[in-house]
Amino acid sequence: MSQESKFEDFLRWKSFGLWEKPSVPYQTLKGLNPLCGDEIYIYYQEKEDHTFQILGLGGESCSICSAAAGLLFRKKEELTPNQFQSYLLDRKNFLDGEDSCLIEDEEEISFWKVLRNHPGRYRCGLLPWQTLLKFREGNL
Repeated sequence: MSQESKFEDFLRWKSFGLWEKPSVPYQTLKGLNPLCGDEIYIYYQEKEDHTFQILGLGGESCSICSAAAGLLFRKKEELTPNQFQSYLLDRKNFLDGEDSCLIEDEEEISFWKVLRNHPGRYRCGLLPWQTLLKFREGNL
């Protein structure tokens, strides 16, 4: 895969997200990678039945972090707060070479396979997933 093709892929993955503040009441989770300056905002709403819905994304981040956030946003209907830690661990394990059947999205698998070749950027790709953990920390 050429560098140009990878860049187009990252733009496509980023485009899966809604990059704006919601027009309805929302709360915000903020993630920061102090090593590179990536910053991600996850605008969400917690429903009465304690389900979690991502409404939008924001922040300034590199193409890898933005692509990961777009892929995360695409899963917004499938996310369960008590599984946030395992979602992150599945992705870390995938980066360590363990192909996980728990990640069934072909687009996301493609993203993590590209990222495997850039270990110095793992933190960028994992930042949106790590940011989700702040929801659990604030609601225990």
